[in-house]
Amino acid sequence: MPAEELKKIMPGVAPRFSEIPGCSWKIWLINEDQREAGGVYLFESAMELEQFLNSNLFASVANNPAFSNLQTNTFSVAEAASVITGAPLISPMPSMSGSALE
Repeated sequence: MPAEELKKIMPGVAPRFSEIPGCSWKIWLINEDQREAGGVYLFESAMELEQFLNSNLFASVANNPAFSNLQTNTFSVAEAASVITGAPLISPMPSMSGSALE
């Protein structure tokens, strides 16, 4: 999908992502030169991340023919260093948080 088309679609679908249970935020990413898009999410717990990865919303992205090469990675937050660099973390930080990169 061309980046300009994707940029037009994103604001319309963003409200669905703002309603994901346990998701504190999502950062939307586009690399126009490489024709890549993605997102970084912060979840309040690993359980809520797992629920999202098993949700109809995630399946709708994963199975959308407009997207290919979907990759998902999960990380814990290195809170002390993140706070120093101004990361928008919620307080207090849960013991396990994850990010999904699509």
